[in-house]
Amino acid sequence: MELTVGQVAKRAEVAVSALHFYEQKGMISSWRNQGNQRRYDRSVLRRIAVIKTGQQLGLSLEEIKQALSVLPIDRAPSQEEWESMGQNWKQILDEKIG
Repeated sequence: MELTVGQVAKRAEVAVSALHFYEQKGMISSWRNQGNQRRYDRSVLRRIAVIKTGQQLGLSLEEIKQALSVLPIDRAPSQEEWESMGQNWKQILDEKIG
């Protein structure tokens, strides 16, 4: 299912400008339809939730981007992929705490 930028912004509770920023940083992706309008796959909502969670935990956007790099950009992650990302975050947070 494809979503418009407005639909994604509303469902993810972020500003449209935030979506554009995340896309510019390579954290999410979209494509253009024949009318040159951005379209997103539903899986982008999970990626945005991960970005928001990382920010709430105090991770930098670069740290979040590195963690997202182990997740597929074009589909929902598998259990193993989620666990790999979680281990990466745990290591980063342990270093910040310790």
